[in-house]
Amino acid sequence: MKYKEYGEIGLEDRRGKGKSEDQLTETDRLNREISMLKADKRKLEVENALLKKLEELERD
Repeated sequence: MKYKEYGEIGLEDRRGKGKSEDQLTETDRLNREISMLKADKRKLEVENALLKKLEELERD
């Protein structure tokens, strides 16, 4: 079925590969951006907690 519709390209194993930017819908693009922002926020929260702990240890 896929071969008839897409040729050899239709048989490629694309599992685990995301869509390229030009293939994303607006919703997909926004969801990807939200995920990236959440990851950045989490990284900053962890960094902030580490710096607070370091500051606390230096005071003692």
